[in-house]
Amino acid sequence: MGKNSQDELLAESARKIGGTAPVLAAGIFGLKSLVVAQVAGMAGAQVVSDASGLSAVGGSLTDGIAAGLGAAAATKAYAESQGVTVQLILAVTEKNLYILNRDTNDRLAELVMDFDRATCEVTISKFGLSRFIKLTDPASGEEIELHGSTGPFSSLAKADAVVLHLLSEA
Repeated sequence: MGKNSQDELLAESARKIGGTAPVLAAGIFGLKSLVVAQVAGMAGAQVVSDASGLSAVGGSLTDGIAAGLGAAAATKAYAESQGVTVQLILAVTEKNLYILNRDTNDRLAELVMDFDRATCEVTISKFGLSRFIKLTDPASGEEIELHGSTGPFSSLAKADAVVLHLLSEA
C-alpha cells in the first residue's frame, strides 16, 4: 500500500479532519491555476538555460532538466503563495467536502477549506485525461478550482476517479 493508495488517503484524511465522520473517498488534486505556474516555470527555465549558455553545453538534456526544475520551483512557490501545498487531498464524507494540505511540514494549515455537500455547487469539466473540479458555496461565494487526472499512467488516477464518481452522483 503506497502513500497515494485509496486506503492511505482515507486514513490520512481521517487523521487531518479529526475522524469525526467516515471518509468515503479521498484523492490527490492540485489548484487548477498551478498548471499555469508549471508552464511559466518551464518557459522561465528555458530562457535562463539559453541565456547562460547551458543549452549549448548540454543540449536538450540540460534544457529538459532546467525546464523540469523550473516548473517544480514555480509550482511550489505559487502554491505556497496561495496558502496551499502542491498536492491537496479532496476528502469526501457524507456531509462535507474537505480540501486538505499535504506534506506541510508545519508551514501551512492542514485544512484549506470545507464545503457542505448538501449546498455545495460542484462543476466537473474535462480536458483530455485531466479533470477540473470547481466547488462553490453559494451562500458565501467561497470557491476553489482543482485539477486531477484520470490517466491510466497516473498513480493518483484511481483515487481521483472514486472522488469524481461520488461528486458526479449528486
